Amino acid sequence: MTPKEYLDRYTYLKFYSPLNNELISAGISMYGSGWDFRNGKAGTGQVMQREHAAFTAALRMAHHGNVNKPCGAKFFFDQQPLGLIQPTEDFYATTFIQAFVGKGSPDEITDTLRLAHAIGRIGTGKDLAGQPCARSTAQAYATDFITLDCNGLVGNYYGGSPSASIDAYASTGRRRTRIEDIQPGDAVVTHCTASPYEHIALIDSCTVSGSTANIQLVEWGWYGGEEVHYSKEAKAYAIVQGPEKAYGIGWAARSNVKPVDTFRYIFKRPSDEEPHGWS
Repeated sequence: MTPKEYLDRYTYLKFYSPLNNELISAGISMYGSGWDFRNGKAGTGQVMQREHAAFTAALRMAHHGNVNKPCGAKFFFDQQPLGLIQPTEDFYATTFIQAFVGKGSPDEITDTLRLAHAIGRIGTGKDLAGQPCARSTAQAYATDFITLDCNGLVGNYYGGSPSASIDAYASTGRRRTRIEDIQPGDAVVTHCTASPYEHIALIDSCTVSGSTANIQLVEWGWYGGEEVHYSKEAKAYAIVQGPEKAYGIGWAARSNVKPVDTFRYIFKRPSDEEPHGWS
């Protein structure tokens, strides 16, 4: 699976309603990292915190009828059926936290939206805990409450930890040192002394001509439509040795965080094997 194909699993989500088996389409476009940061502003994450709390209350009512009692780290709807959800299907409490804090995989976000439908957070009227529904459609719910950040995208694509810090990918043992070795799926780490480990992206395609690499990137560094997260047309970059020689080659860039010049270093994917996170 290419990085763009994986990106599409976020931006073109599809799932069947657990209430009537209707095929529902939605997609995420917002940027969020943790409970406090959303769409470029600190202190604006409370909207996700409040919705996660309301979601949890309705989920507990659906599962066992007590908003004060957790469902457990892993749980099923085998004792108290919920819509068309199979009694053998397992769910994890961490799934829903990941979806609201910018770290969810496509499957985790899909499960969150499915259950939001089933427990009444998506819909009209009131949910199973007697609270007003949050939004009437899955798309509105995804837009207002579900987010992603750059290392969430990359970590899930590689099948590793979506919470791994960006510097974890800047391994000197995986640095690219020759332009001809650059491959789709490589990581691109934006880093300089003044703005360390600022951002991470994925190379979707790369063609080389001399010292120039024509590259398409997949990334989640801001909020917006697909044009923000994917370079539809390949861009030409002059590939050179970076200022920190231990990190190998890449291209010069301008920081999006501070008014300084920075560098985008290229690193081989963590494993040559197909990531176990793909499904």
